[in-house]
Amino acid sequence: MSDPQTPDAPQPGPAQPSPPQPGPPPHPYAAGAPRRAGRGLAIAAMALGLLAVLTVLVSAFYGFTVTLPLGVLLGLAALVLGIVALVKRQPKGPGIVGVAGGAVSLIAALVAGAFVLGSLATGALAREGEAAAPSAPTPSAPSSPEPGAEAAPGASETVLTTGGVVFAAGGPEGITVLPTERAASGVSPQEIAPPARADGTPPAAIRLYLDYRCPYCAMFEEANEDRLESLVESGDAVVELVPLTFLDRVSAGSRYSSRAAAAMTCVAAHQPDAAWDAHQALIDTDFQPAEGTTGHDDGAIVAELADEADGLADETRACIADGALVDRAQELSDWVFANAVPGAADPATAVTGTPFVLVNGVAYAGAPNSAAEFDAFLAEQGVGRAASGSGASAS
Repeated sequence: MSDPQTPDAPQPGPAQPSPPQPGPPPHPYAAGAPRRAGRGLAIAAMALGLLAVLTVLVSAFYGFTVTLPLGVLLGLAALVLGIVALVKRQPKGPGIVGVAGGAVSLIAALVAGAFVLGSLATGALAREGEAAAPSAPTPSAPSSPEPGAEAAPGASETVLTTGGVVFAAGGPEGITVLPTERAASGVSPQEIAPPARADGTPPAAIRLYLDYRCPYCAMFEEANEDRLESLVESGDAVVELVPLTFLDRVSAGSRYSSRAAAAMTCVAAHQPDAAWDAHQALIDTDFQPAEGTTGHDDGAIVAELADEADGLADETRACIADGALVDRAQELSDWVFANAVPGAADPATAVTGTPFVLVNGVAYAGAPNSAAEFDAFLAEQGVGRAASGSGASAS
């Protein structure tokens, strides 16, 4: 009997690969630290937006019209950069601030611009002669009014059909306003002024159109006030003042020229002996306000006139405070620029600016600040030292 066979033992075969062993996780910073999203555009937008708002607000409140366009440009830049920053997913906070600042500055600039344009349009329509500076337009077809016709507004309240106030020798101060009751429609200053010359000839007639805000008028007064005063006190001339108001347009809405002209007329009406001093006070360069400002209020005008005239009567103060003659002053100014100069030697003569001076109807064309030129012009018209030396008289 044979022995049973035992199972064959496994034969050695090729080696099998061993399974991979787990290793350590990759280092979290092996590729470098993670980068945060950019924020430069957002920060720039925020800074520009805030700066734009500040620039526009300062321009609007303080009248810096030159910086207003800068605020608009900054606002546009802030708006664009803010939008780009938000699209690029940069930090929302600064980006939103930039967009909002830009939008607010543009809206504020639009409102400020509309206000400025509205103010300019209102000022342009408010007064006469606004198209010309510093003088009013020349009438297109001037014609000299006939005596007694087309008298200036309020002529009966002053002296002449020209609407002016005439100063002549007399009164405790040596110069006074000719009384209203001596006036008549179409009468010249020589005809109503009392003859003061020794030979009985009438005084020369000097008419001065001025605006109490006009710097050239102040120059003329400073150069020639002593000469004019001497001529009036000696009886050699009468001086007629016609205050105009066209420079209301540079008074920031305060109607300073009209109020000053009205104040002068109030003094002439109620305190004629103090009117010459009042005129000199209003035209003085130390008191005359700069163009573009509101100028003095009525209280300051009253105080200045009271100081120069050694006090004002209650009627004078009330006339100024109530603005009783302000509208009349504006109407007179309109009338002057719409008509030829009454009594001028040349019938086509028209007031085209201030100061505008006539001597016996002849217009002075010299420099307003030259006393020598004006003195020579007076002599040419037979007024002054040359005339008195030769016995010539003014006609």
